[in-house]
Amino acid sequence: MFDIHSHVLPGVDDGPTRIQESLEMLRSAQRVGVRAIVATPHCASHRGSLRASSIADAVARLRKAAAGDPEASAVQLYAGSEIMLDPGVRAALSAGSLPTLGGNTRFALVELPMLEVPYYAEDALFELAAAGYVPVLAHPERNHELSQRFDMMLRMIKRGALMQLEAGSVVGAYGPIAQQCAIDMIDRRMCHFIASDAHRPSAYNVLIPRALEAVAARIGQEAADALFDANPAAALTDCKPSFPEPIDDDEWQELHRRQGRGGEGGRQRSGDQSRGPRSLFRRFMGPRR
Repeated sequence: MFDIHSHVLPGVDDGPTRIQESLEMLRSAQRVGVRAIVATPHCASHRGSLRASSIADAVARLRKAAAGDPEASAVQLYAGSEIMLDPGVRAALSAGSLPTLGGNTRFALVELPMLEVPYYAEDALFELAAAGYVPVLAHPERNHELSQRFDMMLRMIKRGALMQLEAGSVVGAYGPIAQQCAIDMIDRRMCHFIASDAHRPSAYNVLIPRALEAVAARIGQEAADALFDANPAAALTDCKPSFPEPIDDDEWQELHRRQGRGGEGGRQRSGDQSRGPRSLFRRFMGPRR
């Protein structure tokens, strides 16, 4: 697995407070097969926020501390950031004030407030894409408004944004609304990456294995590997990931009508894996691009 969203750096945000905790996170990640982690501390466009130079220094210090530990040093560390989306993000990225994923790729991890989608969000994402960046929206399933608005999510994707689900959401760690949205996003092909958003070792030794097993059981191992490994690896080498076209609302309703299920928005109970979504995803994966 290549983990493109992790708060592994000590003492910089709401992640670990001590470097020993960061090293334990790296060990836990290595034990479950994580090969690389992008350190993505919370950032913002304003001047008082963490800056690229500070993040690079923190990554260098953690690498040095891990050098003598066979398990911790086996995980590659990259610089990155999780940026609160606002109209100033494009200028901050262009100025080099904030790092993209890997430090210097086109892929920029951005987040929204938890309750609502700000009025400027879609325009800000489009401006990033128009400037040559690939905005990666962190945990959209945990934004209360967006989790109910697949039409808005589809617009964002069609205008150049990619979506990163949290492993914990897939297995219900953030409640039934986030879990159902995560499942629907996978079924609708609106998920491009799955990452840990780790703040503690338990994200690796508990949530990642459970999520990988659940996603593989739902859509098959190859498709799951793309979300956890191949697509993140492509982003870190600044290459375009390969993924199928998303399913829009009309097609989703039609698929359910053909299967004799219907239901508003095609939404189903998260525990009902013997029915529509799993078979629908496999049957209608379509060509990858």
